[in-house]
Amino acid sequence: MPAHRISAHDAALVSQAIDRLAPRWTTWTLQTVTQHGQMRFTKIAAALPWLSTQNTQQVLRRMHTNGLLDRPDYGVYEVSPSGRNAHSVHRTLASWHRSHSGESGPAVAEAERAEDALRRLHGKGAVDVLHALSEHGPLAHGDLHKASGLATGSFYYRLQQLQDDQLLTRTGPSFRAAYTLTPAAQALEPVYAELSAFESMASSDAVQHKPTTLATASTTRANAAVRRTPSGSPGLFSHAPAPQPRVPAHVTELSHPSRAR
Repeated sequence: MPAHRISAHDAALVSQAIDRLAPRWTTWTLQTVTQHGQMRFTKIAAALPWLSTQNTQQVLRRMHTNGLLDRPDYGVYEVSPSGRNAHSVHRTLASWHRSHSGESGPAVAEAERAEDALRRLHGKGAVDVLHALSEHGPLAHGDLHKASGLATGSFYYRLQQLQDDQLLTRTGPSFRAAYTLTPAAQALEPVYAELSAFESMASSDAVQHKPTTLATASTTRANAAVRRTPSGSPGLFSHAPAPQPRVPAHVTELSHPSRAR
């Protein structure tokens, strides 16, 4: 069994982790807030001057939704437990990138290394293609298409991207040659392990910290209105609305006095 093989379960976790961590500037923002502790929005925006205010807001909103940042106060952000767990992922991604990027130019920041590594793995079907090859070894075009489970258009696009990013190659010059993983892709095993572990912990944290809905005056009135709506369909709710008691006629007459003089 090759060392770079990953199970289908791990592949699903890896894909989910990548979707959470890969969007552009997530790594930079997470490391910035980690270094400074709690930060107000204005401080974060000043630390990331290459982003517009609107882009910074979008990044922070997405990271909060994805469970990477907490908001202890209005306009204040801090790294969540899941966000802190991402440190090990970023370190492993940066190490893999340093070993396999083949760069010869100026030094690259660790955050940029992690983001570029995530970009190579991101996108619909990327992990599915890599997983199929790690599971079965070299595959011909048709077999790889079938094993990946991707639609034809998505498959061709992802295949080209993975080759451009030097994660996929052919076993020979013929167009019939099988596809196989490059040495860089085969060395992704530590990255897969970190991403899988991160997503497992992130999912567990999300369940444990799932917010409870507090009943307020407005929700109480809304629930009452639903129960009193004659057109409410039982299929829209967990149970059929309870019928309301009929109001006696003599009470109705008291609330609608006669207009006769």
